[in-house]
Formats: sequence, C-alpha cells, structure tokens
Amino acid sequence: MSQPSVSRNIKQICRMVVEHKHVEISFPNSADHYNSIKRGFHNKFAIKGVIGAIDCTHVAIISPPSSTAGVVPHEYMNRKGYCSINVEAICDEELIFRNVNARFPGSCHDAGIWTTSPVRIKLIREHVSGAFKWLLGDSGYPLEPWLLTPIPSPSSANEELFNTVHIKARNTIERAFGVLKSRFRCLSKERVLKYTHTNAAFIIYTCAIFHNILQKRRIFLSEETMLPEDSPPDGVGMNTPIQSTEHYSEGRRARQSCLNALIT
Repeated sequence: MSQPSVSRNIKQICRMVVEHKHVEISFPNSADHYNSIKRGFHNKFAIKGVIGAIDCTHVAIISPPSSTAGVVPHEYMNRKGYCSINVEAICDEELIFRNVNARFPGSCHDAGIWTTSPVRIKLIREHVSGAFKWLLGDSGYPLEPWLLTPIPSPSSANEELFNTVHIKARNTIERAFGVLKSRFRCLSKERVLKYTHTNAAFIIYTCAIFHNILQKRRIFLSEETMLPEDSPPDGVGMNTPIQSTEHYSEGRRARQSCLNALIT
C-alpha cells in the first residue's frame, strides 16, 4: 500500500475505535466504582479516599499549518521547545486510564487544562464537604477539595510522610504514561506524529484505548521494553498555578483529613 493509503486507513480505523471510547475509558459514575478504586489505592499505598492520579504528558506532532482554520500554530510549541499536544489523563492503581483529554496544544499549562476539565466539573457537582474522595496531582495543580497536591515545605514528620505516600501513589500516572509510550512508540517524543493535530488526537485516544484493553487483560510489558521517563521531576519547569481562594481553604482541610487518616 502507498503511504497516503496507509494514512487514510489509520485515520478511518482510529475514528471507528474512538467512537467506542467511553466503553474502555470510563471515569467512575457510581459509589461502587469509586469505592473499588479507593480500595485499590489503599491496598497498594495505604492512602484512603483516592479515586485516581492526574497529570499531563506531551505527545510530539508536526506544527499545524498557518492556513488551518481556528488554529494558532505557535500555541503548539511547548516549554520544552517542540510542537505537541498536552494530554491530560487520570489513571487508577492498575495503570488503567479513566479519563484522557487530548484537545489542548502544547503551550497550555496543566492547571489551565484542568480548569475546564469535564472531570473537574463532575467532581465539583458531586462534592460533599468532608467526603473522602479525591485525585492526586503534582505541584503544578491547584489544591482543591477534590484534588490533593503535596505539602510545600513540610514542617513535621507527619507532613513528610504524607508527601512520601502522595508521591508513591501519584506516580501511577507517570508509570501509566511510560507504559503507554513504550507500547506505542509513535507517542514518544522521538517519534513525531506526522498528522494534523486533529488526527493526532484520534491516534492518542486509540492508543490509550488499546492500552486499557491490554491492562484489563493483564498483558503487561517487561521492564526491558520500557522507554526511559521523559517527564521532569515534580514541579520542575512549571509555573505556579493560580490558586482559587474559593477552594483553597477547603482543599487544605481535605489534605489534612487525608494526612490524619495516614497516621491513625
């Protein structure tokens, strides 16, 4: 087959697969589903109330042409110096993606993407003060009652313990990205997706769906086939997120509740 024929077929197949995205990539919609994920994180990391880990990863693409309607090409240039889509994802303790958002260009900050995330809107709608139900995010995210970040400048052994456990549990999303990009090398930064940004997003979603199918069937990668991690250490190269005063105080109380649960 010619290269144009292969590209057309890839596009058509990806669009067909993504039509069923909600089947394989689903965020919890019931108390039982939330509780199942909470048990998984607690059993693995001894942390209560966690319903997922969140982060973003960059997938390299070619720069969109300036003639593309509604697209500003320079917005796809990320802080690492190449064009990309900044992909937000949430995973559970089994490295299964529960949400994937590949709609934003590489220049968008992780916290900015989170601000308009359908998952955030859903958690705000479901939020009950004092409830044990939260995501774990790194210091690039704002502290909110449904999204716990590490404690900056911990001043006690208990706060150090919280950060240690938080990092271990949150690292599931970094591992999930590593497995995804190792399985589908087209998503690694060395393999630039030579498609329009729209078609590249469909490829990203398709790879995430296939990843979930493999994870659910317990078909795992060996350590020897894993790519090295290309994400920076926690907080490196990130701007401080704009912290909403509306949610910050309650977010601090939620984080303290999580900390208290660790030491009781």
